[in-house]
Amino acid sequence: MHMSVERFSYLHEHEIDDWMNRIKHSFRPDVQAESEQIRKAVSLVRKGAFQGFRFLQGVTTLVATLADEGEQTVKLAPSVSFRDCTCGEGEWCVHKIAVVFQLYSQFHSLTEWLHDWQRRETEQMALTVSERTPEAWNDVLYKLTKPLREIGRGDNPNVFIHESSLMDQKVIPLSPFEWEWKPLFELFYRLHLLDAGWSFAHEHLEEANHFTYRQWQVKMWLNEQIEKLRDIGKSLGKKPRLFETDAFYTALKSQVREFALRNEGLFEIRLEIYASMWEFLYKDTAAQEKELARLLDDDSVDASFFAAYFNLTKGDEETLAKIAERAGGELVGHWLPLADLAAEMEDAGSLAVIMDTIFPHIGAFFERISFSTDRYHFIRKIDGLLEEADFPEKRREELFMIYGEDGVSAFGDFLIERERFAEWAALMHRFNIPYDGLEPDTLKFVLANDPASVMPLLHTYAMRFIQEKNRHSYRRAVRLFKNMKAGAKKSGKVDFWNRYIDTVREQYRRLRALSEEMEKGNLNL
Repeated sequence: MHMSVERFSYLHEHEIDDWMNRIKHSFRPDVQAESEQIRKAVSLVRKGAFQGFRFLQGVTTLVATLADEGEQTVKLAPSVSFRDCTCGEGEWCVHKIAVVFQLYSQFHSLTEWLHDWQRRETEQMALTVSERTPEAWNDVLYKLTKPLREIGRGDNPNVFIHESSLMDQKVIPLSPFEWEWKPLFELFYRLHLLDAGWSFAHEHLEEANHFTYRQWQVKMWLNEQIEKLRDIGKSLGKKPRLFETDAFYTALKSQVREFALRNEGLFEIRLEIYASMWEFLYKDTAAQEKELARLLDDDSVDASFFAAYFNLTKGDEETLAKIAERAGGELVGHWLPLADLAAEMEDAGSLAVIMDTIFPHIGAFFERISFSTDRYHFIRKIDGLLEEADFPEKRREELFMIYGEDGVSAFGDFLIERERFAEWAALMHRFNIPYDGLEPDTLKFVLANDPASVMPLLHTYAMRFIQEKNRHSYRRAVRLFKNMKAGAKKSGKVDFWNRYIDTVREQYRRLRALSEEMEKGNLNL
């Protein structure tokens, strides 16, 4: 009689069910290693890793060969509960489990069994959460978000985001039924999720050599979590608190501090999360003073900057200056979010303290910025903050000298605002800025106010257009000549202008197309 896997499974249905129950109770879904083993066995079945089946001693023994990091052979004898595998990895290796799953799937749904097995984890978590203590919540949420911590740097962000969305689904049945508790539980969950995904986000956003779609995905995920965290915090801050929640808010205070101080990188985002919690949930002065004391006693590098946040919000400029002196200005990236906050609060004194602290280190920080767009925005940001802080113009110019060509746009605006037109023209000339790189309104403004200062620059651009030797460029040169003509007339240099344009016409008399365009332009005064 021909024997098949399906018939073998039918003949040994009870023994296979018994094996499935043993597997169900031997492996816990909340233990990562055991969960991974079950998932891998299911994967072997679903991708068809089996290469062949043989039957020995009639219908009592099955020999299965499957491909998994080489070829492995599993021998099963259900009637005597015998199991053996060539991998030699213990009583229930992934290959034995895969063969049992293959036999079970002949007449049952492996997917349903897997969901039922995973439900045990959710039920256990729900039971733990029902204890209604911060410790129970933290224990459950740490286990729930643990897979996110184990995603490697090289993994695709799609895997990371998918795992996060699965957790969003798994946390729903764990949430308390009472509406008063739901937002608080959600707040704990979001903080755990951010903490679990922080390492992955940090490596992709702060240590990347260039910004790609992958980095954009992670950035959007991070923004979404922070937005949800802020919305929950704002909502909770407006509601009266239950007496029973005091322990949770106390625990949350410590967790937010630990998150802010013990994680690395992306300081601006850590500060935003920390500030959101204190802005909405802990408004009383006594709690803030106690938190400030804790931060000042902490020996971590970042603690001083979070302490500076409190001094800034209280308008304590004197204490802020002491913290700035102690922390130093080397960590420019840490000080800038605080400088933005000071500017937003229109606290020019505190802003001046911060900018004076980081001023000697701005050049070194600027050199480490990789992307040209980031360098451009950094220059604009720093100059704007220095202006808000009423810094002397001489010190602002010192930085423009450091920025070099990257700072031409900002420095040019700086010079135009002060009507230093000749220096603006010299700046454009020095860095060889193309005509199309000039702002039309800026050039028009200079011509209207000091046409003589820009004549040499326009002459350079006109000569470049002529060297291109095509009619379109000749027309552009003539348009420049017309601007120069208007400027010469306004400044009273009629004779100079006529000699100049006659010299140009004579120099390029062999360029017939140019001569025609110049004749049409009526360039003499």
